[in-house]
Amino acid sequence: MPARSRIDSGAATHIGRRSNNEDSFCEKPELGFFAVADGLGGHEGGEVASQLVLRTVTDFLSSDERTAPSAPVPSAESEPAAAGPERLLREAVQLAHHEVRAQQKGKLHMMASTLTAVLFEQDEAVVCNLGDSRTFLVRDGAVQRLTKDHTVLAEMEAAGLDTKTPFALRHRNSLTGAVGMEDSVDVDCGRVSVRPGDVLLLCSDGLYEPVPPDLMVELLAQGGSAREMAERLVTRAYDRGGTDNITGIVLRVL
Repeated sequence: MPARSRIDSGAATHIGRRSNNEDSFCEKPELGFFAVADGLGGHEGGEVASQLVLRTVTDFLSSDERTAPSAPVPSAESEPAAAGPERLLREAVQLAHHEVRAQQKGKLHMMASTLTAVLFEQDEAVVCNLGDSRTFLVRDGAVQRLTKDHTVLAEMEAAGLDTKTPFALRHRNSLTGAVGMEDSVDVDCGRVSVRPGDVLLLCSDGLYEPVPPDLMVELLAQGGSAREMAERLVTRAYDRGGTDNITGIVLRVL
């Protein structure tokens, strides 16, 4: 079986111009797993939600459950879970969803979290996403977005509706999906082949909104370690007036 791709990873986060940082990230190179979560639900709830989601998912992936037969997790999904790493990610996110829902009490009653994550499997990356945090692939100077947003604006665009109406502008950042937000959870999963020289960027909206794709390419092309690249992207997002929490993970395929 081919060995997993070698990855140089680095992450950076900044509170932005907010009073606290509701973003969280995790790097688990021993698992080939990397993720960014952007919490919502108030000053305390967002921070708790994003940390809880990442902790639950990583605990699941690092436990015996990773190699054990699939155990049923309560879900409203009608389609069977995909085999292999997709199944693992779906089950891990479903478990995180139920953990968040179980703790939605008191000040935490509105908490939920976006999630974008990558799990490397040999020479492929399995990408999962829920909410509006994103994963990008940068290859040969071009940027490809690997995730789709779960927002009112994205759904309007997909339906061919006018996105310049007052309603669309008012709800452009309103989420239609997040971990813990609804009774059930349905995370998007897909695969992409990776090769040496590729760079994957996982980030919250606080990074990609101030830093458009062409600027991403320019900043990544300046080189350095993955950590230096991540710090450069986060700093530029802040310098360009970013008001939200700013978080990014850079993954260099070696």
